[in-house]
Amino acid sequence: MQSCQHLFAAGVRRSGLYYLKPDGTQAITAYCEQETQGGGWALVYNSVLGINTLDFWGILYGDRLGRRGRPSLDSNFYDGSLYVYRKTEFVSAVQYMDVIEDLAGKTVVAFTAQVGGFNTTTMRFLSPQLLTGSESLYAHNFAAGWSAPDYDGDTYVSGNCATRYGLVTQHYGSCWVYSLGADAESPLDDGRVGPHLYKTIITELQLATDGTNHSRVRRISRFVRW
Repeated sequence: MQSCQHLFAAGVRRSGLYYLKPDGTQAITAYCEQETQGGGWALVYNSVLGINTLDFWGILYGDRLGRRGRPSLDSNFYDGSLYVYRKTEFVSAVQYMDVIEDLAGKTVVAFTAQVGGFNTTTMRFLSPQLLTGSESLYAHNFAAGWSAPDYDGDTYVSGNCATRYGLVTQHYGSCWVYSLGADAESPLDDGRVGPHLYKTIITELQLATDGTNHSRVRRISRFVRW
């Protein structure tokens, strides 16, 4: 089917790996979250705690709409092509959801948002709107800019957030409250093990911390529903 939302509408309620045809022709494998926030969510990216997490997220600008890793919640995964799909008959606008799991295994929905479109050149969302959740996380890691090691599209006036923080490619404001790989304290690579979440957001979301200002967490995931 075209999307995880189409599967949900057809009665599929089990989260897992499915074949989709988003453009109606070529099939892809996608992880569909069918139980959280009404179901119908496709995994866009997933950063998990582990060796060399940092290295995975050094995605160059030319690969921004590409795919790496396998779509699951227990491995690093990125599929930038999932940003480009437009709303279908099941949604009034394309929606996004960020989910964070802490070191103790607690999982929360950090925020949900909707967008009017997506610019594949700048990788920015068009007319983003927060629906629920953390305003700070939404502002810093979704609604502002995007940077890669070879492209500066964030709102940080003194440089490129990606090159400043471990060459991690992601959406940035000035710069982040979560990083898919890097720490914000020395050493920034933190053994090349990530992801990291700022303590104020950990407190806001009532998650467990490792005792540092930018704590490691077990998983950060982004989903899209169209």
